[in-house]
Amino acid sequence: MEKLQEVRTKQSRHEYHQERSLDRIEQEMHRLAILGPAAPGMSAEKGVDVLFVTSNGAGLGHISRLLAIAGQLPSGRSVEFLTMSTAYRQLAGKGVKISYFPSSDASGEPPETWNPVFRAYFRRLVEQTRPRIIVFDGTWVYSGITDVSRAFGIPLVWVQRGLWKTEVDEASTQRHDAKSVADHVVIPGDYAGREQVELGRGVIAEYVDPIVMTPRESLLARDEACDALGLDPSAKYMLLNLGGGSLGDPTSVANTVVRILSEIAPDIVPVQVVSPLAKESPDDSKVKRVKAYPVMPYCHAFEFTVSAAGYNAVQEAISLAQPTLFVPNAATKTDDQRRRARQVAEQRLALCGESEEELRHCLDLLADSTWCAGLRNTLRSEEEATGAIEAAIVVEHLIEQASWVESATALER
Repeated sequence: MEKLQEVRTKQSRHEYHQERSLDRIEQEMHRLAILGPAAPGMSAEKGVDVLFVTSNGAGLGHISRLLAIAGQLPSGRSVEFLTMSTAYRQLAGKGVKISYFPSSDASGEPPETWNPVFRAYFRRLVEQTRPRIIVFDGTWVYSGITDVSRAFGIPLVWVQRGLWKTEVDEASTQRHDAKSVADHVVIPGDYAGREQVELGRGVIAEYVDPIVMTPRESLLARDEACDALGLDPSAKYMLLNLGGGSLGDPTSVANTVVRILSEIAPDIVPVQVVSPLAKESPDDSKVKRVKAYPVMPYCHAFEFTVSAAGYNAVQEAISLAQPTLFVPNAATKTDDQRRRARQVAEQRLALCGESEEELRHCLDLLADSTWCAGLRNTLRSEEEATGAIEAAIVVEHLIEQASWVESATALER
């Protein structure tokens, strides 16, 4: 915190369908233990400083980045979260006040039905929480967020993770005309390389260091990490963090990695991180399964990691000096994982493999404790990521600007 103080059919059929849509969404919202919006009308009480909002996404990346930023704000700041990711359950009991709203995909509703319902919900939530600023993390800013923010005159910050696929970047009207949907843009850095984004007129990007949720100082010692995960500290483990892909599918990357490792280094036990978004599946006797979010505080329990090349996974592995083989997921819609994985590998900050031949070569290197220790030493010479602190400074500055009216005083006549 001291560092922070120094340094966003026809008509009847249509009406029937809309009514059913609203009913389904309302039922889902009631079923979930969420913070519901209050009755219309702005609360007379002081509002929160920041309302953090995330899109649904394909995992935990959006939530993790905003949690990292929120964690670096001064202790007196109040925050709330709204997410469309079912991963909201992971925040239960962590002292975070969170609302969940099912996305268009999750609710099964087309955008033309979902958007007006979400806009009305978001307006009521803003009326209740009265945030000084709103910070959104996602690749598409929903019209309801922009409309409501501007209707209330609340600054909207767009946290825009980089390394978009070229075709998606070129097709995005929002990204290259950011002022049309947001007031400020924060672009987190990436160990894969710095990029410049043409945002259009009227808005200047705030480029910050890579954003990570886990600082080096919070890492548990190996024995403590093993104990917390229920692992025997006398054994050797590999962290398997590939997200999608069933071990029961012999054609999956996860299955291939486990098979190759059993041939190369049978003494190293694979430990699979089970996503909080994943359904339960039968245990595999060759693989231990753990549920942990975030998992990186326990990384010292593992000799090395095999992971997808999502933004958060890459930044944390390098910032925390964890030797890692990245296997990019080419099926992502926006995130160019292949480019990220290849670029960090070119810098000798990690390994990258996709084919079975590449995976075997990389696992052979990582299974060599001497080689692995050399990579770890190289990573320790890299500067720790400070993007969460820098982004929090930007947010704090905007909070102070938004609070200027509270400094007004009245003179007695």
